[in-house]
Amino acid sequence: MVSISLRNVCLDYPVYGAYDYSLKRRLLGHLIREPGEMRIIRAVDDVTIQAEAGARIGLAGANGSGKSTLLRLIAGVYPPSSGSVAIQGKVVPLLGLNAGVNLDFVAEDNIALLLRIGGRKPTRGVIDEIWAFTELEARMQRLPLRMFSSGMLMRVLFATATAFPADILLLDEWLSVVDEHFAEKAQERLLKLMSQAAIVMIASHDQPLLRRTCTSIINLDHGRIASTITVNPPAPNAFELREKRA
Repeated sequence: MVSISLRNVCLDYPVYGAYDYSLKRRLLGHLIREPGEMRIIRAVDDVTIQAEAGARIGLAGANGSGKSTLLRLIAGVYPPSSGSVAIQGKVVPLLGLNAGVNLDFVAEDNIALLLRIGGRKPTRGVIDEIWAFTELEARMQRLPLRMFSSGMLMRVLFATATAFPADILLLDEWLSVVDEHFAEKAQERLLKLMSQAAIVMIASHDQPLLRRTCTSIINLDHGRIASTITVNPPAPNAFELREKRA
């Protein structure tokens, strides 16, 4: 059964030389091999979350509140410093799409690499389907990603990341994709992915978006859960990930 279970989870970052602001002190400290001062930053602080199939969870809070870090911890990018994390189900994290990408590799090889990282077999048919979604010229598959514009690169990475359904879908804000036509196409695909996922967790500053798409909203403050709000279940097929304008 698909589930997320976090119990009293903490995540600490060591920060070295946090207070050595003086250039003179830094230089002298280096010459005499004086150890730099280390500070521990607690990015996630005693967080407990239980989520079962059907949950649509929003993460809200100011910059630095721990939203993105918590998603990365659930995705397995960071191990917890203490507490327990138990995940049942296939996780698709749409967090930093360029993670694992080598810009010097050709596009086709990068797609194959990202599929393998995600535990998928990069068959010719799968790669062709992903490329068709990008709507880019076929010849560009053999070009290094370094030659792609930011919009073209986003198309390739988004198409690859969303090629397969997920049990647990993790979203960090909405993904900008430059041109309006592809943004609409990407949103349609993402909404389908959300409808298929058993659990969806979204980190965003957009409160109206969270209230439209989530069943509960967790407000974070300095890595701690400040409050949890229950939201009326979103209406079927009524998701809208872009900002609504009057």
